[in-house]
Amino acid sequence: MKNILLGISILLLMSSCNLRYSFNGGSVPPEANTFSVDYFVVTAPLANPNYGQQISEAYRDLLLSQSRLKLTSSDGDLHYEGEITRYDVQPVAVTGNEVSSRNRLNVEVKVRFFNRIEPEKDKELTLRQFEDFEASADFSSVESDLVTAINTKILQDMYDQTLGDW
Repeated sequence: MKNILLGISILLLMSSCNLRYSFNGGSVPPEANTFSVDYFVVTAPLANPNYGQQISEAYRDLLLSQSRLKLTSSDGDLHYEGEITRYDVQPVAVTGNEVSSRNRLNVEVKVRFFNRIEPEKDKELTLRQFEDFEASADFSSVESDLVTAINTKILQDMYDQTLGDW
């Protein structure tokens, strides 16, 4: 008898839940068909001027590969815009003679997300990531790899926080 009551309770509890499933872990409104991503403006003084274009294109690629949405040049059902507000290198590990042994590239991206289907889900985000590297390395020779690793994390954070419903 206890098992029957427990089973009924579980079924009632599950039937009251409103869940949206997708194969990629995202929660895209069924009515949404398009997305647009404006070029991210670079306001960080030390960032490469092309960095905004690079991150914008990488996010378009991510959305194309992880969602069923189609890219449009503007006014997508889901729209992203923002700016690169921080891009700097700081020492993070100092040796006994006050010389840095490791440095850190810090990147901060401010994102505005507009969901034209469900406006209550509009968001403003500040996403920060970093990568450490040996201080003895020439920054210009490791910068590309560092930026690639940082972008991977920032873009996945952007996706998760706007469409992931986590």
